Amino acid sequence: MPMPDDQCDIAIAQYTIGQKYTRELREEVRALANGPQVRPAGPKHPITYDLRPRRINLVTDVDGIIVGIKCG
Repeated sequence: MPMPDDQCDIAIAQYTIGQKYTRELREEVRALANGPQVRPAGPKHPITYDLRPRRINLVTDVDGIIVGIKCG
């Protein structure tokens, strides 16, 4: 089912769970998502709290491993 234009599609990035976050991986997800913003979020990646529903957040643990994905 397609996502509304005002929300991200986290299914695009599900394959990244368990991988180490890299800028290259971020750009790969951005390309698959056709351009919405993608950013890391976690202990080593401080974030702002401006809500952008189309943005994909790659949630990392302390070792930089992607453990989850969220919109916003």
